[in-house]
Amino acid sequence: MTDHPLRSRLPALAAPLLAALLLAALASPADAAPRTVYAGTLQGAGDVVMELDSQPVNGVLTGRYFYPKHGVDIPLNGTLDALREPKTYQQSVDSGQDPASATAPAAAIWQGTLDASGYHGRWVNADSGKARPFALRRIADYDPDALAPGSVQAVTDAISGGVGSGIDDAALISDKTAPYDYLKLAGHAAPVGADSGSGSVAYRMWRDPRTGFGYPRLSRHPDPQVLARVNRLLEQRHWRKNLAALACKATIYTDGNPAAGSLGGYDDEAIAVAWLSPALMTVTESGSLYCGGAHPDNHFEPYTFDLLRGDYLDWNRIFPAYVAGEDGWPKPAPALLALIDQARAPLAASQANTAQGTDAAQRDPDDTALEYCGDVWPSYLALGTQAPGALSLSVSGIGHAMGVCLGTHATVPFKDLTPYLTPGGKAYLIPQ
Repeated sequence: MTDHPLRSRLPALAAPLLAALLLAALASPADAAPRTVYAGTLQGAGDVVMELDSQPVNGVLTGRYFYPKHGVDIPLNGTLDALREPKTYQQSVDSGQDPASATAPAAAIWQGTLDASGYHGRWVNADSGKARPFALRRIADYDPDALAPGSVQAVTDAISGGVGSGIDDAALISDKTAPYDYLKLAGHAAPVGADSGSGSVAYRMWRDPRTGFGYPRLSRHPDPQVLARVNRLLEQRHWRKNLAALACKATIYTDGNPAAGSLGGYDDEAIAVAWLSPALMTVTESGSLYCGGAHPDNHFEPYTFDLLRGDYLDWNRIFPAYVAGEDGWPKPAPALLALIDQARAPLAASQANTAQGTDAAQRDPDDTALEYCGDVWPSYLALGTQAPGALSLSVSGIGHAMGVCLGTHATVPFKDLTPYLTPGGKAYLIPQ
């Protein structure tokens, strides 16, 4: 049950989206064409990475390119000897043109030919006529369909927030599977600040200057193989968020919504390490992301890593948290339900005390809502760990209207898990 770290709540997410998913399936375009990736230089502008359809469709090629120092995709459309690079969406509107029209004014034209050495020719500024030579070598071919988000992820990204990474959460971003995006991401993040931790385990934040937010990676761990495996998972999470942020910046060419051309709120994303020991690491991601969807993606998501094995944590290794449901999805096991009831008890007491002591008309609606957030468990439950050594019970993945509930609402000290521990569970509950 470790396919996805938040898999236990996916049925609750999927049900409200059923109608939207059906519409999306009916409206989905034909399979994307295989792509060829090129890299090289545009004289006077610097390095560029480009991808184009491997074969034209109805005589037309589509593609995109970016300057590594910026990482922002610029769309391309046309033929090898006349690839049009658009002006921004707003520039087209200001000139009285439809940005989506094939006759919208171009910012530049790539005029080139393809041979055994790659794609080369000249780039021409459409306004000034100034030309620059370019030479791009062929790097790789790949199938973008193999990486495309599944229907639930794609529709969720479109509705909540507007854009996503463009890559399925279960897919690996590598030079083999996603060469274009790999070249966009690899080598840009660098460590910032000092190590945080103690003894044999510590982490350090890493930051891509193009997006500005940090994400942790382990800097010390007693097992170097575990350190490498977990850092790969952490890097992949960081890369996905960077892709989504840069994708929002790229909408300056395709969309007129107020967030187009911004980082979509990723630069304000709160990333924190809630717990780190030689056995467990919990990272929380929270914030409000928006790049033109129906509403912002207000979220709180804890991810817990197994530092004994080097993978996302399967909670059943500590205590019997989940069992297989009749529909194939995991459902809470009796032990987890008992812990939820234990955590709800003080919340219920707080509700009763507050109700007795305050006139309902005088109460803040948000305070009233918060008192009942535990009622959405287990449908929107996400487990984590936090200091000073406790299981955290959080609300995560809930709909926009209930966003006030997002976050951690209860904790269970590690010692209270003793009656439920598996034979190997105690090994995970060691101090920081």
